[in-house]
Amino acid sequence: MRVYRFDEAEWHVPVAEGTDPQAAAEAGRKGTRRRFLAQGDNGFYAQVVEMPPGFEAPAHSHSHAEVFMVLEGSCTMNGDPMGPQDMTVVPAGASYGFTAGPEGLRFLVVRTGEASYAGG
Repeated sequence: MRVYRFDEAEWHVPVAEGTDPQAAAEAGRKGTRRRFLAQGDNGFYAQVVEMPPGFEAPAHSHSHAEVFMVLEGSCTMNGDPMGPQDMTVVPAGASYGFTAGPEGLRFLVVRTGEASYAGG
């Protein structure tokens, strides 16, 4: 068992396999960033992501399931509003997109596979 300390994880721009490097760099310039926590420990991958107000994550999918939980701020996920402590489970292969709310968005994502991106 390992304790992952949030303050010991470094912030960086999200660039996953399949992500357009120019789009990722632009997201970073706008303030999108993430901190990796568990990365494969007992099959789980976890990270905390921050996005600026109005930032749009276009429709995409992953080859694995994930839990997405809003920690701070809000978003609209596939048209459904989500606020603090709201959570959804995204099935493997399901296409989804979301837009950060007017106060921005901080969320936790826990996956059953390493982060990768496929356009939706």
